[in-house]
Amino acid sequence: MGAYYYKGEAEYKPGTFFAGGGERALNGDHAFGAIRALEVETGKMKWEFRLQSPPWAGVLSTAGGVVFGGSDEGNFYALDAMTGKPLWDFQTGGQMAANPISFLIDGKQHVAMAAGHALFVFGLQ
Repeated sequence: MGAYYYKGEAEYKPGTFFAGGGERALNGDHAFGAIRALEVETGKMKWEFRLQSPPWAGVLSTAGGVVFGGSDEGNFYALDAMTGKPLWDFQTGGQMAANPISFLIDGKQHVAMAAGHALFVFGLQ
């Protein structure tokens, strides 16, 4: 994976990150991001969930069999831990660069994720 990096004029886009420049992928580069599950005994890949770009944020795997994560494009997603199949997703409108967290309130599980300048919290059933 490689890219050209350059300086540029700041163009304001609500909910996005700007660092004073940009990048353009090198020709022939088809980079993508992925969340992968591996078999502990063999190290072989069990499943893969592809993303448009490599994620900056980590993922959270829960005892309930759900994997939560977020993408640079603002998608907050939940995957089935056994199959990698999407259970749901939510477009936050902001880049995700922090890990999701899970916590209990009155015995009910919640998951939270920071995106852009906002914090999104979901109650789980």
